[in-house]
Amino acid sequence: MRTRDRHKTWRLEGTAGLEAAASVLGMVRSEMGSTARGAGRSGAQHAMAVNETVLAFVLGGRAPGAAGGVGTVRSWATEVEFLLPGGKRKVRPDGVWQAPEVGVPVLMVEVDRSTMAPADVAAKFPRYRELFRTKVRDNDPALADQEPADRTVHWWRRTWPGHTRPGYPPVALVVTDAGPVALANRQQAVTDLSADCWRGRWRREVRDYNDDGWREYDDAVPIVATTLELLATRGPLGPVWWRFGRSGRHSHKAHQELMDSLVCIDCGDVPEEESTWEYGPRGQVEWTRRPGGRCWPCHQDREDRLEREAEEQLEAARTANAALRPCWTCRGSIGGKEGSKLELREKARPDRLECPECVQARAAKDLGPLMLPVPTKRELVAALVSAPDDLWWEDRVLHAKLYPVRGRRV
Repeated sequence: MRTRDRHKTWRLEGTAGLEAAASVLGMVRSEMGSTARGAGRSGAQHAMAVNETVLAFVLGGRAPGAAGGVGTVRSWATEVEFLLPGGKRKVRPDGVWQAPEVGVPVLMVEVDRSTMAPADVAAKFPRYRELFRTKVRDNDPALADQEPADRTVHWWRRTWPGHTRPGYPPVALVVTDAGPVALANRQQAVTDLSADCWRGRWRREVRDYNDDGWREYDDAVPIVATTLELLATRGPLGPVWWRFGRSGRHSHKAHQELMDSLVCIDCGDVPEEESTWEYGPRGQVEWTRRPGGRCWPCHQDREDRLEREAEEQLEAARTANAALRPCWTCRGSIGGKEGSKLELREKARPDRLECPECVQARAAKDLGPLMLPVPTKRELVAALVSAPDDLWWEDRVLHAKLYPVRGRRV
């Protein structure tokens, strides 16, 4: 991966440098002279928008109580070109920002003055993904004995080694030079048109009973957007960033705290910064990783374990119920028909007389509780000599005491 040897980098240092930057960059575009306005048609206006973006990052928000700035102008590089594989096409962000002190090893920044079609703006992000995919040889001596394919590393990780989280570095889109509604619509349009870059790849896991899957973000570019006016008012650390694919605007700190809160309670895995790990059948979001929850592998392992335990419990209940007396009404298993929704998942109680289906049918017909036939005098006399060959004999005797013949419901 090569970059241009000649590129513009801010070199102002200290308080005096910041004041100088403020005096130069703080000049609003409407105050430029006729020559500058004429030149603006060929790029000067865009350069001033980039300068104002840098100034907003460095000085922070101007609103009362707004977050302060981060770093100095030396944290920025502009007019940097990155050659894509093949050496003919380039990626040239408007600015490259480094702020490891706040957990941002590198941020590519695109400034959009609302002069391009949203499709043209969205077309920039596939080139960033292609850039981030590029791998180079890793010269770490510890890898000297490994195969050549195992001695490669993403170019950007070697250039900015402070990026330790999984996934690609983020790209920021700063829009300006339009009304609030137009800027909001523009951001949404770019979001929709660039979905292939940031939405992640859907992976399916087909099973006998469902078509579940999950999204993988290892090849997705995390993209955040804001307006220049909001950035200058609230500062880069304020709640100004809208992450493509999510709702609301958040600060970097709030997003970081959210990611930290999503640590898996089973394995301790920390989620990738690109998403909250949303899953569901056929691409629909039906399960989302939440604070105090589990990562997808642990979620699946737990579901499989609970399913196995439920099956084992059901088989144990079937074996136990098969050894008990049958249902009084249908003469089937007291646990119910195998595979039915009402089948007992546990051993039936000793006083159970009917299977779940017959109990439900009796309740639907409002027949009241089941009362067994009263023992006859002949049966009572025979029981004095030998035990009756009747599985329900004891219950019949008990029912005769609990439910006298005269009080029984016909």
